[in-house]
Parts: sequence; C-alpha cells; structure tokens
Amino acid sequence: MSGSGQHNSERQAAADAVHGAQRLYASYPTASASQPSAISRHLSTMTTGARPMSYNHPSYYSTVQQPPPYTEVDYTSYAPQASRMLHQQYSIQPHLHPQHYQPWNPPNVQPTQYQATPYAHAVMQQTIPGHAYPTPPPQSSGPIVNSPASSSLAFALGQPPHQFISSFVDNRAQQIQQVQATPKKRKSQTLLHEHESPTKKRLVTDTPSTSTTLASIPPTPSTPRTDVQSVPVTPSTLGPVTPQKRKLIPYVDIEHKPWLTPRSNFLATPPSARKTGDRDERTVAEKITALLEDVFEAEDSLPADPTDDQIPTEFFVPSPSGPLPCPRLITKLTKLTSQLAKPQKRHNSSPRKGGASQDGVDRDAVSRMSKLLERAIREAQDLEPFPTPSVSSSSSTKKSASPKKGHKSNTPPQDPPPEEPQEEVEFDLAAITVQVTSVHLATMAAECTMNLLLHAGHPDLLSEELLGACLGAVKNALERVTDPFIEACSPHAAHNELNRAVVSLASKQSAKSSEVEKARAVVADTFHSVSSALPRITSLVNSSGPSTLSENLIITAVYIAIGPFFVAAPEEESEKGKGKDKESVLSKTLGRNPMRGLRLEALGLIRSIFSHHQDQRSWIIEEILSNLLKLTASPTKAKSSSSSQQFRLRNGRVIKTSSALLLQLIQTSCHDVLREGRLLEKRRMQDTALKRQESMMSLSGSDSLSKASSDQDDFLDEHDRESMRLYEKGLEGATKAARTIVLFLSSRSGKGKATKNANEAEYRAILDNLISDLLVVLFQPEWPAASLVLSVVSRFMVSSLEEATKSSSSAADNNATKSLALDHLGTIAARIRSTVLKSKAQGEDEQIRPMEDVVGKLDEEAFGKLMQWHHDLASYLCKQASEDQAFSSARELTAVTVAQELAYSLKLLGKWIDQEQGDEDEMVVDGGQRRDLKHLLPLGAKVRKELQEVWKDPGVDIFDVVTAEEADRVEGVAESIGIVQSLRNSFQPILNAVLQALDAPAIFMRTKALKALGQIVTADPTILSAGNVRKSIESHLLDSSPQVREAAVELIGKYMVERPEVASNYYPRIAERIADTGLAVRKRVIKLIKSYYVVTSDSQKQIDIATKLVLRMMDEDDTVKDLALKTIEELWFSGNPPSALKTRGGAATFTALQTKVAVIMGVSGQFHDRQSPLEDVLHQIIHSKEGSDVATLHQRYTEIVETLIDGLVDDSDLPGFNVVNCVRTTCLFTSAYPAVLSTRNASTLLPYLKSPTNPEEFVTMEYLLKTFKAAIPTMQKTATQFGKELQTALQPMIVKPATVGGRNALPETVACMATVIAHLTKEYKILAALFKSCGVKVQMIMKKYPNGGIPPNEAKAIGFLIFIVALLGEHCDFEHARKEYPDVATELNAISEGPVVDHVYQNLVQLYDKNTDPLLRGRILQCLGFLFRAHPTLMTLPTSATIMDAIFTSTEDEGKGRLLKIIQDFLVSESEKHAQIKKATATTKTKAQGNVNMDELVGNTEGFAESGVSSAVVQRYLQHILDAALAVQPNIQAAALEILTFTIKQGLAHPLQSFPILVSLETSPNNALSSRAAGLHTLLHSKHATLLNTRYSVSARKSFDYQRAIVGSHDVSGYRLQGTMPVALLGRWYALVREKRVSRQDFLRSLVKVFQENQEYKASQDDVDFIRYMAENFSSFEYKTQEEVFTVIKYLTSVLSTTGMQVVELVSPSHLMAQLHNSQEAAPMAVDGTTPEQLLEKIPLFRTTIVIGIVMLLKAHLKVLYGLSEEKCTKFELNKKSAIGDKAAVRKHQKPIAWDRLPFARKPILTSADAVEQRTTFLAVWDEDGVTGEPEEDVS
Repeated sequence: MSGSGQHNSERQAAADAVHGAQRLYASYPTASASQPSAISRHLSTMTTGARPMSYNHPSYYSTVQQPPPYTEVDYTSYAPQASRMLHQQYSIQPHLHPQHYQPWNPPNVQPTQYQATPYAHAVMQQTIPGHAYPTPPPQSSGPIVNSPASSSLAFALGQPPHQFISSFVDNRAQQIQQVQATPKKRKSQTLLHEHESPTKKRLVTDTPSTSTTLASIPPTPSTPRTDVQSVPVTPSTLGPVTPQKRKLIPYVDIEHKPWLTPRSNFLATPPSARKTGDRDERTVAEKITALLEDVFEAEDSLPADPTDDQIPTEFFVPSPSGPLPCPRLITKLTKLTSQLAKPQKRHNSSPRKGGASQDGVDRDAVSRMSKLLERAIREAQDLEPFPTPSVSSSSSTKKSASPKKGHKSNTPPQDPPPEEPQEEVEFDLAAITVQVTSVHLATMAAECTMNLLLHAGHPDLLSEELLGACLGAVKNALERVTDPFIEACSPHAAHNELNRAVVSLASKQSAKSSEVEKARAVVADTFHSVSSALPRITSLVNSSGPSTLSENLIITAVYIAIGPFFVAAPEEESEKGKGKDKESVLSKTLGRNPMRGLRLEALGLIRSIFSHHQDQRSWIIEEILSNLLKLTASPTKAKSSSSSQQFRLRNGRVIKTSSALLLQLIQTSCHDVLREGRLLEKRRMQDTALKRQESMMSLSGSDSLSKASSDQDDFLDEHDRESMRLYEKGLEGATKAARTIVLFLSSRSGKGKATKNANEAEYRAILDNLISDLLVVLFQPEWPAASLVLSVVSRFMVSSLEEATKSSSSAADNNATKSLALDHLGTIAARIRSTVLKSKAQGEDEQIRPMEDVVGKLDEEAFGKLMQWHHDLASYLCKQASEDQAFSSARELTAVTVAQELAYSLKLLGKWIDQEQGDEDEMVVDGGQRRDLKHLLPLGAKVRKELQEVWKDPGVDIFDVVTAEEADRVEGVAESIGIVQSLRNSFQPILNAVLQALDAPAIFMRTKALKALGQIVTADPTILSAGNVRKSIESHLLDSSPQVREAAVELIGKYMVERPEVASNYYPRIAERIADTGLAVRKRVIKLIKSYYVVTSDSQKQIDIATKLVLRMMDEDDTVKDLALKTIEELWFSGNPPSALKTRGGAATFTALQTKVAVIMGVSGQFHDRQSPLEDVLHQIIHSKEGSDVATLHQRYTEIVETLIDGLVDDSDLPGFNVVNCVRTTCLFTSAYPAVLSTRNASTLLPYLKSPTNPEEFVTMEYLLKTFKAAIPTMQKTATQFGKELQTALQPMIVKPATVGGRNALPETVACMATVIAHLTKEYKILAALFKSCGVKVQMIMKKYPNGGIPPNEAKAIGFLIFIVALLGEHCDFEHARKEYPDVATELNAISEGPVVDHVYQNLVQLYDKNTDPLLRGRILQCLGFLFRAHPTLMTLPTSATIMDAIFTSTEDEGKGRLLKIIQDFLVSESEKHAQIKKATATTKTKAQGNVNMDELVGNTEGFAESGVSSAVVQRYLQHILDAALAVQPNIQAAALEILTFTIKQGLAHPLQSFPILVSLETSPNNALSSRAAGLHTLLHSKHATLLNTRYSVSARKSFDYQRAIVGSHDVSGYRLQGTMPVALLGRWYALVREKRVSRQDFLRSLVKVFQENQEYKASQDDVDFIRYMAENFSSFEYKTQEEVFTVIKYLTSVLSTTGMQVVELVSPSHLMAQLHNSQEAAPMAVDGTTPEQLLEKIPLFRTTIVIGIVMLLKAHLKVLYGLSEEKCTKFELNKKSAIGDKAAVRKHQKPIAWDRLPFARKPILTSADAVEQRTTFLAVWDEDGVTGEPEEDVS
C-alpha cells in the first residue's frame, strides 16, 4: 500500500477508534461513571467479575510515600503499555476494529514497577465525580491489566501506531522542559500553527498550566490546577451572543502524521448547510442528531482545562468545574425533543450515517448529552442565593423528617452546606445574580434531561440518581429562588425573616439600576423554567408505572407539586388596575398573577402522583394539611395569603385553594379504576372478536354446540362479574382519601369543646372552612367529590354522636367531636333538605328516581331517563375537560359512581334472573313485588350495556361551545343526580342523631342540638309538625339551662316568623319565657316577639306582645329595659308616615295608624294602677331624643292623640274602642309629654268632664282630670277661656262630690283646680274662700268636742272637710298668693297669720291625738300623708315620729299598710320631684352652659333640708320596713317592697341591712316577687359584691325562716321542681357568686360550715329542718365545674371525720370500738342499757345523728350525681387549680335527693321508740357510707 493510502487508512482507523470509544462510553448510564454505588447494577450483566473502576479509587494511583521533587520523567515507558491495552480492547470487542486496519502487535514489555507521580494522581482525582470535566469513560468489559501503572484513560482514543506514542511524547517532553526552566512566566502564549494549506490557520492558546490537546500532559506540581484563572459565569455570558466565525476542530493541528486524529465527515460538509429558502426535510430525530454532533465536536475540540476565551459560546458557558451547556442550546434541544413526543410525518430518506433514525436518537449521543446536562444540574445543587437570616443551610435540609414510617427523607439525599452564622452585611447583588443564573441553568438542564431521555426513545438511561438530581434542581429553584422572591413581594411579608437581597429585589423603592433589573430578569427566567419543568415531571410520572419511581423521587416530586399552594403570595391583581405605576414588582417581573398558572401546573403534577401511587396518598394529604397549618400559623403569612389562597369558581364564588386541591385529589383517586376498567373492556372486545371468529368457523360437533348453548344461558359472563367486582369497590380509594382528611383534622382539633392551643384552633378552623367550601360546591358538575366527602363527614359525625350517647365514660374526651358534629350537621342536613324540596317543586318531568328504586320496580322508562341525564352530564364534562383538567377528574369520579350503582343493580338483576332462568312463567316475589323474566331480561341487558359503556366518551365537537344556558341546565341535572346518590340517605340519620342529642346530659350538646335543629327547620319548617320533634322542643322550653331555653326559643321563633298562620300553638309557650330567669332568654324572646308582631295580623296577639314588652320596663336588668324600650319605639313610632291631619286621602296609611292606635289602647287597658308603666315607656322614649328627633316624635305622638280624640268624637268602631280606653290612652300620652295636647283638643275633651253617675264615668273623669292637670302648665296664656270653663266645671265637683267615687275623686279634682288657677285664671280668692270655709267648720267641730269622741255623723263630715283642707294645703301655694294678692291675704289671715300648712298640720295632729276612732284616725293619717308629700320636713317632727312609731308597734295590719303606703307615696313623690328637676336641668343645660346656679353655689337651706328627709325616714323605720317585706299579707309586703326598692336604688341605707331580706324574697313562690328581689340582689352584687359576701349563714337562715313562715316548718324544702329537674331555692344567689372563682369558693366554704356549727352535739328540730333545707340546696345547685363539687364533698368528709365520729361514740361507744377493731358484727343496741326516760333526754343528741345522716346522704348523692369516686375526692387538693377541677360538672341524672334511708329527716322524733329507730337507722347508714370509699357509679 502506498504511503498516502497507508496514511489515510491510519487516519480512518484513529477516527473510528475515537468514535468507538465514545460509543462504548455512552452505552453506560451516567450514574455508572459517577456513583460507585450504581455500578453494581450494570456489572450484574457481565459474565466475569471485574474490579471497580480505577478512577473511582484515587488510592489506586497513590504512592506509598511522598514523591521526590519533580524531575524529568521518561514518558516513553507508557507507550508499550498503552499499545498492549488497546490491543486487548480490540481483541475482546472486534466490532470496534475497522475492517481495513491491520493489527499491530506490540513488543513484549515486562510490567514496570513505576509508581504514579502526584501529578498523575491529581489528574485522576478530577475524574472521580461524574460531573467533572472531561467526562471519564466507562469501564471496559475486557480483563483488567494487572499493572500498577495502568490508567482508566488508556487507549481511550483507540490503538494508534507506535510512532504516535513515541514521537508525540518526545515533543511534549521537550515543551515541558522549556516551561520548567521559566516557572514564573504565567501568561498564556498564542501559538500559530499552519497547515499545508496557507489559507487555513488555527489558533491554540498554550499556557504553562494547561495543555492544548485532550491527551496533553497535566500541569506540574509547581503549577497546580487551582492557579488556573476562571472567569465567573455572568448573565452576559448566558445571553444571546453573536457567533464567532471560526472553525472548531477536535485536535491540535500539527503536521500530517499517520497518527493524526482525522476530522469527521460532517465537519467538511455539514448536513445542515443548505441554501436559504430550502425546505428542511430532516426528521426531528435527525435534527437532534445533527445538533448533538455539533455539540460533541465542539466539546472534543476543547483542551483539558480550557479558558473562557477557548469555550465556544454557541454551545457552552464557562464554569469552575468545566464548560456547561448554554441556555440557548438547552432551549433548542428541549424544543426539539418536545417535538419527538408529537406524531411526525414520515420521510422516505434513509437514516443518517451518524446514528439517527426516524424513530429516535442514537443511544450513545443521548447518553453523552445527558452527562453534559447533568454537569449543569450538579453545578447548582448546593447554591442558595437567598439564605434566611437565621440559618445559612439549604432550605431543603429543613424537611428532614420522613412523611411516614419507612421514608428516609422528604428530599433526595444531599450533603448540606456548612452552617455559618449569618451577619448583617451588605450583599453582593452581582454574585447573587450569578448564583441565580446557575440555578436557572440547572432547572433548564433538568427539564431538557427529562425531555431528552423520555422522548428520544431511551428512558432506561434516566437513572434514579440522574432523575433525583433533576427533581432536586427544580425543587431548589422553587424553594431557594422563586418562593423567597414571591413572599418578599407581599405587602405583609415579614422582612426580618427574609434575606436582605431578596427584600431589596422585591421592593418598589429599590433603585432602578441595571444590576437590579438583571437580577429580576434572571429570577423571572428561573420562575418560567420551573413552570415549564412541572409538565415534564407530570409526563414522567404518567409514563412510569406505580413501582418505577422510587419512594425518594416520589417524595421530592410531591414537595415540588404542593409547594406553590403554600407560598404566601400577594393578592392577585385585577384587570382594572393595569398601568405601569400601579403594577407591583411581582407583576412587572413575573407577569400578572403568576401564581395562578404555576398552581395549575402543580395541580396537574400532584394529581398524577396521587392517581398513580396509592400507597402515598395518605401522607400526601397529611402533608398538605400540615403545610396549611404552617401557612396559617405565621400571622404575616396568613395575612398575605388570605386573599391569594382563594380559588374562584365558575359562578364567581370563591373557596379555599386548599379545599379545591383536596377535592381534586379525591376525584383523581378513581384514575386507577379508569385504567382497570378500560383494560377489562379491551379484554372483553378481544374475547368477543375471538368468539365471533370461532362462530364464523363452521365448527361441528355436539360438544361445541352444547358449550355454546350453555354460554348463552348465562346472563352474566366472566367479564361482567369481573367488572362488577371492580366497580363495587371503585369508590374505596376516594372514600379512603376523604376519610383520611376527616380523621386527620378531627383528631387534631382537640378533645374538649374549647381548644387548648393555637394548633387545635387552626385545625378546627381548617375543618370548618373545608365543610363550608363543600357546601358551596355541592352538586356542581365539576365537583362530584363534594358529595362523597360530605357523606363521609356526616357518617363520621353521626357515629360520633351515637358513640357519645352510648358511652358516658369517654364523654369528656369526645366533646370536640360532638361539638364539631352539632355545629355542622344542621347545616349539612339543611342544605340536603332544601335541595330535595327544590327538586320536588320542579314537577315530575324534571325529577328522576334513585337507581335502586328504578331497578327495584323494573321501570325501563325511568332507567332510560336516569341514564340519559347521566349521559348529558358526561358529555358536558368531556367538553369542558378539553379546556380545564379539573373536569377530567370529575368525569372519572362521576363515571365510577354511576358504575358502582350499575354494578349493584346488575348483580341484583342477575340474581333474580338466575333464580328464574329455568322457568320463564314463574314469578319472582321479593318483598311483595312481583317480577317476571320478560321485564327482567330487557332491563338487565340495558344495565349491562350501560356498565360496559360507562367509560365510553361521547363524541365531542371541538367547535361546540358550552353556552350559559347549557351550563345552567347541566348544573340542574347534576343537582338532581346528586340528591338521588350518596347523600339521599343521609338526612334522616342526621335528624335522628340531632334529636337524640337533645336529651344529652351536657348543656352544650343540648344547646347545639337545638341550634342544629333550627337550621333544619329553616330549610323545611314542616319538620316541626312531626310529633317527636315538637315534643322535644317544647320540653326544652323548661330546661334547667338558660342556654338551652334560649336555643329552643330561637328555634320556635324562626318557625313562628315564617309560618305565622300556624304559630298560635307555640306563641303562649314562647310568650311565657319573656319572664325567664335567664337574661339571654328574655332578650331572645323580646327579639322574637318583635318579629312576630310585624308578621301577625291578630290584634289581640299584638296587644299581648306590646303589654309584655311594657312590663319588661320593670325588669331587673337595664339592658333588657333598653331593649324593650327600643322595641316598642320601633314598632309604634318608627318610619315616617305622613300626618293623619294633612293626608286624609291616604286610606292605607290612615288604616295602619288606626290599627296602631287600637293596639296602644288595648295595651293601656291592661294597666289599671295609679302609675301605669306605659306612661313611663312613653316618657322615656320622647325624653331620650334630641334635636330633630324630638320634633319627629312629637308629630307622631300628636297623630296618635288626635286619632284618639277624633275616634272619641266620631264614636269610632275600632276594635276594643271605648271612652275609658280612649281617655286613658290620651292621659298617658299627655302625662308622658304634656305638649302633645293642644288647647283645641283639650276643649274637645272638656264636655266629657262631668260628675260621674257610674264607675265608667268616674274613671273617665279621673283620667280627664289627670290629663288637664298635666297639659295646663304647657298651655299658652291665651287659653284663659278654656281655664275659666274648666274652673267652672270643677267647682261643683269639689263642693258637692258625686255619689259615685265620693271623696276618692277629690285629690285629682283639687289638684286640677289648683293647677288651672295657678297657671291660667289666677283666681286664688276662690281657693282661699274654700279653704277658709272648710277650716272654720273644722275648728268649730274641734271646739265642740275638745276631748274627742266625735260622733259618727260628725266624724264623716269632718273627714270630708279635712280632706279638702289637706289637699288645698298640698297643691296650693297660699304663701305665694298671700304675697301677690292682698285680697287673698285677708282671707288667709282670718284663719291664721302664720304659715297655712303649719296650721293645718297642727289641727290634724290634735285631731288624731284626741280621737281613738280607727276610721277617723285612718282618714287623718291619709291627710297627713298629703301634707308630707308637699312638705317632707313635717315627717321629721317629733309629733309625726310619735304617731308612726305607735302604728308600727301596734298589731293593726291595716294601719301598718296605710302608713307604709304613705311612706311609699312620699318617696315616690320625692323621686318624681327629683326627676322633674333633672329633666328641667337637662333641657336648659344646652341653653345656658355658662350660667351659674346661685342656689347651688351659696346653698339653698330649704332644698337641703328637704333632700335629707327621705334618707332620715328610711333609716328611722328601716327595720319595720324589712319586717313588713317578709310579711305574709300581700298589701303590706307590696308596699314594703316598694319602699325597699326605692331605698336600695337611692342608696338610702346600708346594703347589708337589706341583703338577707332580698335573699329570702328570692325564694318566694311568687315569680314576680322573686324576680324583683333577684333584680335588686343583682344591683347590690354589681356595686357591693365584696361587702355582701360576708353574711352567708345569716342570709341562708333568714331565707329558711321566711320559707317556714310561708309553708310551715315540716314542709320546707330546699328545692323546687321545675318539671323533673330540682332547682335550688338559693340558686339565684349561687348563680351570682359563681361568676368568679374566689367568690364562688368563699360561698361554698362558708355555707357548708352550717353542718358543723353545733359544738355541743345537741340540735333542735329547727336545726334539723334547716340542715335538711341546706342539704337540699347543695344537692340542687347548678355546679359548673367539678372543683365546686369536690369542695363541698371535701368539707362534708371533714365533718364526718370529726363531728361524725364524736356522735357515733356518744350514741354507741361499743359500736365504734367494734368498728375500730374491724369486727364483723356490731355490738347489740341494748348493750348500754339506756332506759326510755334516758332516751327521751338524749333526743337532742339523736337529732344531731339526723344531721350527720343528712351529711352522709348528701355526700353520697353528690358523688353518684356527678360520677365521682371516693378516690378522686380524696386525691383532690383544695385551693389549687387543676385540670380535673376545671372539667365541666355533668349531671348523670335529674333526680332530687331522697330521704328514704333517713325517715326522721322529714319528721320529728317524739318518743323513745323513735329515738331507738333513729339510732338504728343512723348506725346502719354509717356502716354503709361513712367515710369509706366506694367504686365510681354511673347512673343512667
């Protein structure tokens, strides 16, 4: 062969050797060259064992001792070894040997003992990591050369001739010697080598520390690798760069030698070179192959340690670890590989020579490219551009705990960077940008790697290590770059928790520098790369089987998928806010609402993982819920994410993003059923085709025919049965996922009804939000999982309520679950019920029946309709699935749900058909329903067909757009289908569970159960018509708990308001509760009857409602008074109706006004007392207004009064109208607001003022007099004519009173006469003449009978006269008239020149002293009362005190009652005076802010003297008043209570004096009296709680005395039954002190001492009755906590251990000794030898035994009632708060304490036999109970 040919063949052989080595290296996965742990998998296929790769063992090349200083080494010794290794390689793998290459036999060389230098060792070190450059080759499959100096890189370039080795090494040795001579010269030298052709030149940079070829010699120890300068990666190096026009070559251009590495063919004539405009006919695989060849050519041309200038920017970017693929290359390669996944057009061109084909890319090329990409991925795995201030380690290391047992880590294993303390230093933005750029490049490389290996046809190259690195790169980009930036952009971000650099980047105040913009641009690129990588991971999960991906990879993918949902992103921006100035940094950087798209991609990924990996579903759900808690735990994150964590629905409503995520996962759980179902259908089709083929073959034979006939006889084949088995369990995955969610949240919501920490509260809030969101999306087509989850929730909650009612021992532990259940079951049931009612209201055509009902009745038509609706729903979901992936999961769950129903139906039909397959004439009787085969078979065939086609997607036109009308129709279809599926059987169990909870012992359960029932009733009021429901609610109106009664009132109230026509059955019971003892109940009733007042048209009920509201003005609570007052104002005086006088044409308005007036008249007729509460209501309403409100209210008052007067004149026919009611109502309005009665209206009423002839006219006259008296002071002076007319009418009524009424009319008549004269007529002379005439006659009678003894006829006359005189003295200011009018002074001086009132008082006192007639004295006392009201100082005179003392000390009850009435009137008049002064002061305050009241300044002695009279009188006679308050006579008690009320409210006496009386009155059986006393007690408790809580025993004893006075000593009981529930008489007192722990404990400790106050062990019968009375109170108190019960029991135990033991010793010493010596039998009773006489003497001692017995029975009763054992009571420590003490005290039953075991507790001991019996009983009780412990009892 010629030299040229030889040269060409050698060049071709060298080139083929290089390419063969590269293909050999590429045949192994990437991990095999980098991770020793992965090599064993690839070595398992080898036939012979091999040692590990040499480059993975640096010690293989190391020396035993340190080498000597560097000297020249003879590198020629390597030539024979290299040749031998190449020869062995080609002998083992002959396919690598070119056909024209002649084998070269190297000479035999003995193995050398040469040891590698540190220089060679350093070279080998670089090849250890798989991401180092250059990439090490794979291990050869040939035998290992047993030479200590062999290298793994030997023969990598093939087997060149011997001349190559010797010549090349000699030349390089000379170059190294030259370099060694000048070691300090570091700068690179540019060498110009020329080819034969003078036009081609290659520039090669040669430096002392680097080599110029792939086989060049490494740097010497004097020039280590670390000295090589490396330019850092900057964004500029990654951006678009103009390609340089220079030729890249894979070798150093030296002379043409035989061993020269040849150029590839494609470099000479690149395949991509074509003319502009030519069509590229290459396939995608060919394009990728060409691109990879270019990349590999560029890489091969690089030196071992290239500088930045040597790296071609078209393909690579510089990096400290070696060149990395540039972003443009990765983007192009990703785009091309994505096209591989799409169907390509076939080409007729042959495959390329480089290895690409139409179906994929060459495996070697793919493997090599993946290694390049992996190097970029590994480059950024430890980078953290934005470390948190607290720690500097990677955020991925924080999640080290495994999600479940068996998981090693939540993230792929990686070495954490060393932790360094974070300090406040200025950050380097350029360096951070470089790090973010590396992270971005790694993310792009990860996406490209997954794309390349999946779509290029070689997915097996994607090893676990490589895939873990790819996922780790995406995860790091999310957690370390994009998430910190997004959180920092939030306005609520906690900047102290974030890196300063990322805060600066996210701040609007950051300077708009190029560095900031560049950094933001790189962050944006990273974000978009992450968004693009998520679909690649999704494709990877979908393409791999459930067992392909390892657990660590799945965990990492899950964290990637759920991460975007828990980023505290800022609120999404609306489209309206567009504008550069208004846009946030986040929108400017990442685009508008970037998280929306990212979360959609993440949702697709987590759905794929959830559907393909069933074993990971539980911890995925738990991880989501735990992350949700972390998000809400931080206040800043919760605030920033509150709006961003919202998922907007199709109808505009929003739900929590977490709820949408969980529902999507549940819907995805049926994906495995979809796969199995389609596989079954495929097998069915194959078998069907097979059978069809067999049937077409003309088979003969009886066996075949019989087999065919037998197959036809079976209705269901094996495929049908397999399908039924599959679909019957189709919802197990979704149900399990839903159950996991419910159990996880409920178990972490706490055990008590109140949460104990923030985590429990957050979990409970999450569950509440989830259920609320489920109700929002319930029955929507795209959310079928809502029905499934709600059914699981309802079943769980119903079962928890049932378990709680069955097991009382764990009741406290289930409080949280029970509370949650009752909070939500009502809402769920209400929603279900309302949907069912809505469906029923649409008519028969719009309704469908459940599948079970349709199949049970064999209704083919109904079945067809039902399935048609299912097909419509499926068609809609399939249409929408093309736009939204959420609809595809909804389609899957919907199909599985209907498939399950069809499977059950088909199974049932198959059973029926099999039973009657033999005889078609037979009927199938099942539950009375007759079925035959002619109906069974057609329906069964239809059901079977529908089951087979359940996954058949309807044909969808891509141009068919879903309209709004169609969407609404399908939504109605989905709702109709939903109510006949899983939730249709949930309503009744929920209702039953709620009704059962109404009888629970816990108060909160009964309350919540009533509220839940109220929600159900709101949805369907007909529920209340059920008998069991109505009885349950009515019984709870009398519940012992006010909270329960309030809930019952609220429940019935809703029904009454919504159904007023049938509310009459409930109104009486509700109206009674307006006087309930519970404050909240009274308020609730007021609000309820207000609503009912508006909707009812029954005037009688309106009158009753208004009357009860008016009576609440006497309530003890001010808030109730204010609420009642406001309610009356809104009902009567709200709105702005036109005036009745001006707009008579408005018939409707006038009718409404008349109706209101009729109601007001009816209310006024309910009050006949002197002081009507309605007057106070009207007065308070108008005087509480200011400004324009007063004028408005004055107008409405005027309208009502004018309507009343018009009705009086016109004789109106209003319901309930009469003259008395009309005048009474007018009087009330006038008294409340005198200006409302004008002179004209007063003149209209004047004719009705006449002497009465019947009681009705008398009442009318009295009200008219009050009306005129109130209105005259406000009339103008022009009303003189009216005054004269009125004066003329009044004169005969005073001089000659009418027979009807008599002197009872004189007080008002005289008062009206004095008022009209004082304000209008000024004719005081008439009054003076009348006074003189009466006074003279009185003086004449007194002179006639100086010693008293006035006869009856004279007494009657003088009684009438003194009435007039006293009334004139009260109402007429004669002293003022004496000064102003001289003629009047003459008349008055004729009687007395001194004060007229003093003269009258002296005459009355003398007359009282001289006469003993009780009747006359009563009239005189009444007249003194008139004077006392006008002149209070008269009461302080000694003569007055003497008279009143004598009356109180007498036994005459009538006199006491009259005197108390006088004192009451006096106090009331005083309060009225003060009220008038206060109102006048308030009215003039705004008019004269700067004026000074000189009377107040200097002191008005007259006013001061009168102001102290009330206090002096009360304190003087307080004891008499208190005794009268406990009197049994109603008139005395009522007057005394009025005085006591005034005393307490005005503070006229010390509160301790009246406190025992109030406690006693609280125990009164009269509800009105007890409520009034309770109100006063509450008032004192609010002002003087500390002062009052000192007289416990005295107050309790006083209450016992009062009860004994009422009912008798032996009938006194400490409780009163309210239904079956005992209520303590002292319960109101205990309810007040129970509010605070200190006062509550003091109360119990003080009162329990009454059981041991007798130190002499001698008790009276009163003591026994009092102890029993107190024991019954203690047994009936409403204890809130167990600490209260423990306190009582501990003190009772103390009494038994001290006093009890002493009493036993006194009663029977021998019994005590026997008990102390553990004797089984007590000593006989007669051992002491006591005689009957001695027993009678010891009766006080035996009464003490009754007391001890009562204590023992009380202790036992409390322990049983509250389920407390003796051990618990003993362990409890007083005065120390504990968890067991804070637990709620729950009663086990409602039975009162019984005294059957102690008969003499209720009857006295009278005889010695009684004494013996009591001693025997006492000792028996002591033996049974005593202080010994007993087991815990549970009384049902």
